[in-house]
Amino acid sequence: MSIPFELPPEDRVLSPRTGYTRAHWEAVADGLLWAAWRWSTPGCALLDLPGRPSHSGVRSDGLEGFARTFLAAAFRVAGAGGDDPHGWLDRYARGLAAGTLTPGRDDTESWPLILDHEVQGQPMVESASVALGLRLTAPWLWKNLDAGVQDRVEEWLRGALRHVPAPNNWYLFPYTVAGFLESVGRGDAETAAARQRALELMEGWYRGEGWYADGDGRAFDHYNGWALHLYPVLDAHLGGDGELAARYGDRLRAHLDGFASMFGADGAPLHFGRSLSYRFAASSAVSLG
Repeated sequence: MSIPFELPPEDRVLSPRTGYTRAHWEAVADGLLWAAWRWSTPGCALLDLPGRPSHSGVRSDGLEGFARTFLAAAFRVAGAGGDDPHGWLDRYARGLAAGTLTPGRDDTESWPLILDHEVQGQPMVESASVALGLRLTAPWLWKNLDAGVQDRVEEWLRGALRHVPAPNNWYLFPYTVAGFLESVGRGDAETAAARQRALELMEGWYRGEGWYADGDGRAFDHYNGWALHLYPVLDAHLGGDGELAARYGDRLRAHLDGFASMFGADGAPLHFGRSLSYRFAASSAVSLG
């Protein structure tokens, strides 16, 4: 199978099993980002990928295209110590400015408002990706935004703190937004309340041996590795909170030890959970954890 971008030569000395180094993963990230950005709006606020719109609508889908690719760009640039040879962060800076200028307006660039989950919930999901991307790249992106753009981005993000999430892992989205705002000196009682609420819910959902229920009851799926462990551990790491890092790190370690046994010798996963699409990357928690 061919790929639409070039990879550097394999390095079997540095990486004897696969030959892949960080340079390979940077090339993959850059290739995926180039492909996605072909579908951006002129102001860079939305990435309208082709295909049938989701239930959330075209505008929400465009925000999702922006937010999810921003995560890839943020990890790629942050991991390289700010080196950004393709200027990805400049694109996202333009998109942040355009998308938050008149949020909720039905025009080419405006982002949808964040509302309660049963009204217009998907933008709350994307707010966590935007916030995490901003936190990872703060020294190179956030600090160079105009003050007015910073204020508009903050106001849009605070919609996640002021509306009702779905009663499950969605509470980690305002938690992540609040963590970013506090990390750039914009925390207050509202951010503190969002974080405390999520941490209390997490304790109630923890079932032991590295497993969380995704909300009340017996609701278990791949969000254990992708969200319920990811957000608290990463937040503690970025914030330098040793106590939380130890608590959630130990739980993640226990989860990975057990979850790794849920794959056959041929790599096939044990199917469980509420979404077929999650199973396409079932091994990601183990391979990256």
